[in-house]
Amino acid sequence: MRVCALLCMIVIVHCTQITNQASMFEEQLGKLSNSKLGKTILNMITLQQFTEVDFSPLFTALDDIVASTQQAKQDETDQLENYYQQFLSDSEFYSTQVTEYSTEVAQHQSDITTFKKDRNSLQQSLYDKTQQLNDAQRTQAQLQRTVQNSDQATSKKVGEYDSSISIIDQVIAKLSVLKQSSFIQVELEDLSVSAATFSRRLGELTHLPHLFEPLSKVLIQMSTQGFADQEQAGNAIKLLHTLREDLVASKQGLQMNAQLEKDTNNEMLNSLENTINLLNNEIIPQLKADIETKDGEINTKQGLLSDAQTNLNNAQSNLDNVNAGWSARQQQNKQLNDGWDNELMLLSQAESALERGGIRR
Repeated sequence: MRVCALLCMIVIVHCTQITNQASMFEEQLGKLSNSKLGKTILNMITLQQFTEVDFSPLFTALDDIVASTQQAKQDETDQLENYYQQFLSDSEFYSTQVTEYSTEVAQHQSDITTFKKDRNSLQQSLYDKTQQLNDAQRTQAQLQRTVQNSDQATSKKVGEYDSSISIIDQVIAKLSVLKQSSFIQVELEDLSVSAATFSRRLGELTHLPHLFEPLSKVLIQMSTQGFADQEQAGNAIKLLHTLREDLVASKQGLQMNAQLEKDTNNEMLNSLENTINLLNNEIIPQLKADIETKDGEINTKQGLLSDAQTNLNNAQSNLDNVNAGWSARQQQNKQLNDGWDNELMLLSQAESALERGGIRR
């Protein structure tokens, strides 16, 4: 509306100028009558020729419009300054939030990475300890079978020694009877049977050849003589006693070695049992508990990370909106000032046109 009013005033001014110079522009005035706008201008010239017009209200209106426009420009400047101060405050606030939440996100991400490394380490330890448990249980089973087989073998050998010693005792007893009694009192058939059995048993004791061979020769010699030679019987008894002592010593040595081996194996079994119990009852359950705890820490951290990331996104969005708002406000300010400056320019041009037309304050 202001622009339209100004255009009207400029038209009036031009009309005034045309009236004052009518004698010089009759040709141009004739041409004006050919258009609607020209006819309007001619009518206004005619009106101005026959009417005394007071233009003081016009200048007052012009002054009011200029003052109003300048006041609007000043109000806009003040509002822009207030907006700028609020922008600085909001920008600083959201920038601080962005920095804080970025630091928080980075810290949570670092913690999660550390927790996952710790969890992987715990998982590897659990795997290693489980393998150690399996190995210990396998070794325990193998050692238990070894101990059982060793016990069985030792019992068998001890039984053989006892059987051999028993036969020796029987032969010694019979030979002692032969040495101390007459030939008629001895049951030769029984003695022959015992001697044959003894020879067969001696044949199994291949680890005592130094006693077996001499004794076999004596027994064979006595057998050919019908077991009647008491001197040979005495020699045989001496050899049998020596053989018995060696058998007893060998049996005891076997038992001692077997017991030492068994004690060693039992120590190993006890150690394995302790290791298995420690792994089963303490180490592996603790590792599983630690992994579960670490999983809980990771989940908690991931929740905190998600919240921090959401806060960061919101803060960044708010900061972007603040910056965008300030840019839009600056653009609005430019458009407003461009419009007001254009109005002021038109007002100045209108007043200049009035003065050139002879209309002054």
